Amino acid sequence: MTVHDDLGGLEALAARLPFHPDDQAAVVALYERWCTFRNPRDLELLELWLYCFCGRYFMIRMLREPHMAKVELEQLIGDTFLRLRRQLDSVRDPERFVCWVGTACRNAFLNYLRNLRRRPIPEPDNPSFEAPEAEDHLVRDDLTRLLPVIAAAVERLPEFLREVARLALLEGLTYHEISRRLKKPPGTVRVYLSRAFRRLRQDAALQEFL
Repeated sequence: MTVHDDLGGLEALAARLPFHPDDQAAVVALYERWCTFRNPRDLELLELWLYCFCGRYFMIRMLREPHMAKVELEQLIGDTFLRLRRQLDSVRDPERFVCWVGTACRNAFLNYLRNLRRRPIPEPDNPSFEAPEAEDHLVRDDLTRLLPVIAAAVERLPEFLREVARLALLEGLTYHEISRRLKKPPGTVRVYLSRAFRRLRQDAALQEFL
């Protein structure tokens, strides 16, 4: 099952879960049940939750990091999800499953930052940044609070940026999917998204939430 190919965004993922995505007790119980019985339905639910967690984590990071591009967000989500999916059997203590996922996401982002330092940064006015602090609070962030805050910030964007940002952030579409939907060249979509993300990082309500 390739969740990231089949589903449009975080809202779709969350809606298909039988529990709230922040209900860690339910996630741990699901993981323990899968470890014991290897039920395909339990594995599907684990994949849904896992992709939802990865998507939320890196979406928050993207909104806070001015050097992160949408294509890099997609790659981080996809690569981290697939790596964790392959390593589901490696968690020795099921009670630590959620922490294990959170640590893996944080390490993936730190690796991204290390690689970023090795290449030129295209924004000379903002050349330096610090490695992120430990972000255990992201495990506890409420998806039902995050998405409305982002949606409201998107609605405050200029009209020509609004639809592109909505499709990327709230529906999870790729550059090429947005290009086909809006009948605009992929290069134009990239430029609009770059401008939209720059404005979103300056949005007072969104900054307060992040």
